[in-house]
Amino acid sequence: MKILLILLISSLGYTIAKDDSKLLRDLFKQYSERVYGKEYEKVKSMYDESAVTVEKGKKAYYGPEEIINAIKNYHKDLGDGSKTVNYNEKFLQLGDSFLYYYSDYKTQLTDRQLEGSYWQIWRKDKNGDWKILHDEFSIDN
Repeated sequence: MKILLILLISSLGYTIAKDDSKLLRDLFKQYSERVYGKEYEKVKSMYDESAVTVEKGKKAYYGPEEIINAIKNYHKDLGDGSKTVNYNEKFLQLGDSFLYYYSDYKTQLTDRQLEGSYWQIWRKDKNGDWKILHDEFSIDN
C-alpha cells in the first residue's frame, strides 16, 4: 500500500512540476536570439501585458514598453561585442499554464566580465500563446 501511495504522489508531483525542456528551451532560445539580435519589437511581443522585469536589489520595470526600454539601455551601457554563456539551467513546466526557467550566466565584455543569475516565469495566455510574466536577474560583480 505504501508503494502505491508513493507512486501516486510521485506521478502527481511530476505533472505539477515536470522538466519540459523542449518547449521552454525553444522559447528561451527564440527570446535570446531576439534580445541579442536587437529585435526589440519581437522581444516586446513575447511579454505579457502585465509583465515585470526586476534587476535584483536595484530596479523593477513594469509592462512590455518599459522592459524593452530597459533592455535597450542595457545594450547601450554594455556596448557591442558581449558574449553571454548560460549554465546550471533548469527548465520546468508548472501545471498546464506556467513555465519556469533558471540559469546562472557569465557575460564577457571588452573590458570586464559580468556574472549573475537569471530566471523567468512564462504563462500561457487565453489564446494559448506563451508570454513572459516575470523575469529577474542579478549582476553579482
